[in-house]
Amino acid sequence: MFYNRVQETTSLRRALSRKRKQFIVLYGRRRCGKSTLLRKVSGKGDVYFLSSQANQNLQREALANLLEDKSPGISSASFNDWDSFFSFLNKATRERFVLILDEFPYLVQSAPELPSIINRYIDNRDTLNFDIVVCGSSQQMMRGLVLSATAPLYGRADEIMKIEPLSAGWLLEHLPKNAPEELVKEFAVWGGIPRYWELRAEYASLAEAVRELVLLPTGIMREEPKRLLLDDMREVTQSISLLTVVALGAHRLSEIAARMRRPATDLSRPLNRLIELGYINKETPYGSLAHRNKTSLYKVADPFIHFYFNLIYPNLSTLVPGHIESSWQRITLKMNQFVSLEWERLCRKAIGLHPMLLSYGFVAGRWWGNGRDGRAMELDIVGTSPDNKFLLVGECKWTQVKNPESLIVRLLAKAQQLPIYNGQEIIPVLTAKEFIKTPSCIHLSPADTLKLLKL
Repeated sequence: MFYNRVQETTSLRRALSRKRKQFIVLYGRRRCGKSTLLRKVSGKGDVYFLSSQANQNLQREALANLLEDKSPGISSASFNDWDSFFSFLNKATRERFVLILDEFPYLVQSAPELPSIINRYIDNRDTLNFDIVVCGSSQQMMRGLVLSATAPLYGRADEIMKIEPLSAGWLLEHLPKNAPEELVKEFAVWGGIPRYWELRAEYASLAEAVRELVLLPTGIMREEPKRLLLDDMREVTQSISLLTVVALGAHRLSEIAARMRRPATDLSRPLNRLIELGYINKETPYGSLAHRNKTSLYKVADPFIHFYFNLIYPNLSTLVPGHIESSWQRITLKMNQFVSLEWERLCRKAIGLHPMLLSYGFVAGRWWGNGRDGRAMELDIVGTSPDNKFLLVGECKWTQVKNPESLIVRLLAKAQQLPIYNGQEIIPVLTAKEFIKTPSCIHLSPADTLKLLKL
């Protein structure tokens, strides 16, 4: 399975075709397809090495065996450190190739001096005989090794790529027999992680996949969130607690602090760390400044993490053989409400890409607060054009809509109550799981939304 990644593939191949020897950095959370991408772009003579958590002597021996064809004698030589290893490799290399060091942080854990050693060779590229690509799933460590201003390799990379999850639209190709509304549900569970999609495709249905992969004690994804967090932190209890309370509905900092029984000031740093890693979003009403707004909400950003901590983790004690089916039935009772939250996010991403709206330059968000009349209200989709002549407003329904025209009337009334409304031309949009009657405004169905999100 290899979907999209056109831009990443093109950039990597272009970089590796340059005359100057390249130093390239890839990073991103586990199972996003970094290794698959590297294998895709590597040539026949390139060397791919997957690092382990073994000590540095064993790591050097394993890498030397892979490099024997490139540097004859390297597998039988004895090296006491990485400096002598790279010196031998560079001198004995016969022709240019790409050395790919995957899970680079594992190498550095056993040899902290390695980045400085590589740095010396990168700084003397005229004498370097091969390209170097480093890759890692520990986002925190990769930032510390390469992206931080104090890192030995800072500023040396020719290309830096963060590999993100796939867009929801690619599920149209991955599960082509599923109806679009079912694919929205699939994305709400698995998110855009390619490896999760591969595992899901081995089962006949979403229900069977969740039971076998997540609910069963032996399921391969039963402990997945914990493994992801351990990539970037030594102790994960606090992060798991934060993700749980946010997933279960505590979105304001004061609510989170009350549920955690901790002062709010103690939680800013761990919350910010989860935001940096992409597991939590800090949302503010559209048009407001984040640092000045006290109505900010914290939401779980990743669909699978949200699914796990909302519907699985609170009931782990009941997930034992013999009770799996009843646990799944309890989950299905909450599924529509859960999916509706992801449906809103997908619609906000897609609506600005609609052919009839593309030229306006809308970047949609969500708005909540008191309207001009002092009454509390919410709008699922809000956006203004860069010239502030047009105001986009929308409502998202994960239900069957029978009377869209009444929704449009209410939507236009809400728009005029927005504090950011200044007489702009209002463009209403509706999104729904199904429309019984076609709305008179721009609208999106699951099929429309997924097609727009095939990015």
